[in-house]
Amino acid sequence: MTSQETLYAFDRRFLDRHAGPIISDLSVAIVELVANAWDAYATRVDITWPTADGERRFAIKDNGRGMTAAQFEQRWGVFDYNRVAAEGEYVSPPPELETLAPRRAYGRNGRGRHGGFAFSNPYDITVEAGGEQVTYRVSRGGLRPFHWELVKREPSPRHGVEIKAVEPTRLRLSAADIREVLGTRFLTDPNFRVFVDGQAVTFDDIPRDFLRESFVDIPDVGRATILMIESQRADRSTRQHGIAWHVNNRLVGNCGWRSTDYERVLDGRSSEAKRFTFIVFADFLADTDAVLPDWSGFQQSHPAWQQTQIAVQDKIREEISAFHSERRREVKDAVRERYASTVTQITPIARERWNSFVDQVTDSCPGISSDQIEQVAGILANLEASSSQYSLLAKLHSLQPGELDQLDGILADWSVATAKLALDEIQSRLKLIHELHDKLRDERADEVRELQPLIERSLWVFGPEFESIEFTSNRGMSTVIKTLLGGSPQGSLNRPDFVILPDGSVGLFARPAFDDQHEVIGVAHLVVVELKRPGIPIGMDQKNQAWKYVVELQSHGLIDDATRVTCFVMGSKLTPREGVREEGRTKIIPMAYETFIRRAETRMLNLYARLSEAPFLREAGVDAAAFVAEPTAGQPGLGLSA
Repeated sequence: MTSQETLYAFDRRFLDRHAGPIISDLSVAIVELVANAWDAYATRVDITWPTADGERRFAIKDNGRGMTAAQFEQRWGVFDYNRVAAEGEYVSPPPELETLAPRRAYGRNGRGRHGGFAFSNPYDITVEAGGEQVTYRVSRGGLRPFHWELVKREPSPRHGVEIKAVEPTRLRLSAADIREVLGTRFLTDPNFRVFVDGQAVTFDDIPRDFLRESFVDIPDVGRATILMIESQRADRSTRQHGIAWHVNNRLVGNCGWRSTDYERVLDGRSSEAKRFTFIVFADFLADTDAVLPDWSGFQQSHPAWQQTQIAVQDKIREEISAFHSERRREVKDAVRERYASTVTQITPIARERWNSFVDQVTDSCPGISSDQIEQVAGILANLEASSSQYSLLAKLHSLQPGELDQLDGILADWSVATAKLALDEIQSRLKLIHELHDKLRDERADEVRELQPLIERSLWVFGPEFESIEFTSNRGMSTVIKTLLGGSPQGSLNRPDFVILPDGSVGLFARPAFDDQHEVIGVAHLVVVELKRPGIPIGMDQKNQAWKYVVELQSHGLIDDATRVTCFVMGSKLTPREGVREEGRTKIIPMAYETFIRRAETRMLNLYARLSEAPFLREAGVDAAAFVAEPTAGQPGLGLSA
């Protein structure tokens, strides 16, 4: 097979990501399917909603312009089908409705057609147009995200589209729920009616909390009635939202936000524009010549229309403000009730400050949801009750937007307590690397008082198997080694757990072994670290000395053949071609101090060096030593405030 003949396949998750909630969310799916009927200039849509016992399966049928078999296969065969480019922005009515004005189609990319998969996989789609009726079965899977096969073809004088479930999915919404969802979106045109199980979707299906009626008087012109409908959540676009003008029970133009609406009412890109629909009943305009003959709009220069439009826009802006005011009051009451027990524990001044915040953020941030207001108010109530109070807010205020996004990402995966533990450990290890840089290169450093305790905290540098906190210095083993060496020089009493040598020191770190009852039965792993003074090269003699330590400990019964022993003999330099020595379960490793430091930096992902060169440190005039040191008041350390 040549490269030109290669068949490209799609991952099975492609369609889920491509269509998103159109497949996964029943509310979105049904809206998309009904919108497709609108775009086909249907005047009636009939939805069959499944019964709980499964006797009735999902189906949706419209009387729109329909499709021929060729049109179906062409449109269904193209991802991101460009409807406007292929068919135009407006769709004409079927021949029997030619007196109606063209309807603006809202579909743009063809993704709404995948809504059928939310109700069944596979599903059957029957298309009627051009004198025939053709049924296809559309299924997911295979090398393509979906495919179809011809089921039947027969003559038909009708036009329209019907989708039927074949293997229906379980639906969590009732028919009443669906009428509510559709009622908030598809009542703008009296010539477009939707039925669910034979029952027409009407204004009565919209909950009272989401429907408001108001009136506006236009002097010397007439009185308009305005119905405000709020969707319970914002849609992806303004499709079927905006202002719809009805004159004598007929839609004039299309529902939407027009240029002057943007200027006088609200920004059409906002979330409110995708939630609110206003139906304006202005029958008095029928007695004027303000309506264009084809009902596609109004005479923009007509005085009656100009007066009416301005008065209605002002009233709608007022209604939106009043709606938000009521919702804000409800949100405030809910927040105060939710955190009443916490707020009663703080001081009166703090309580007043908290209440003032709730008022200000609710009134000043219309884009913030009630859930987000509750969350922020809860945080502030807890901060008022805490000892640190608002110092955290000062830190958040100093962060840039990108840093806030990064903090949000951290908190999405980490709890604050876990993040603090991790950051504290990172800071501790960076501080340790800083000390290693200083002490291991200082010829005046005291091995017992400074270097050996430093190495004891640095066992993790040797490798992940030495991370265990159970590795501790072993005073008993140190005593045996001192005896082997014939006593110890003066000063050993300062740290009896380490052995002082004429040319260095020895530390022994043991990890215990346990039986099935979790009782200690010996030593599982012993680490011997011998540090040589600067100038003494590490060679065969030094490695042999380490081997003698192991033999002596075995002879005293402190370790046995099952004990794993790792000896590190460290100094400022190694003799040429010096390598690792292994004897059974004992390994003796020579290592230069510089190698140890580089290994420490590597195990910390070179974070020390990266922080040393970090622009934010240089710009702040902070050096790496100060940054990794224990943080003090006002110092930008890595640690988090407890």
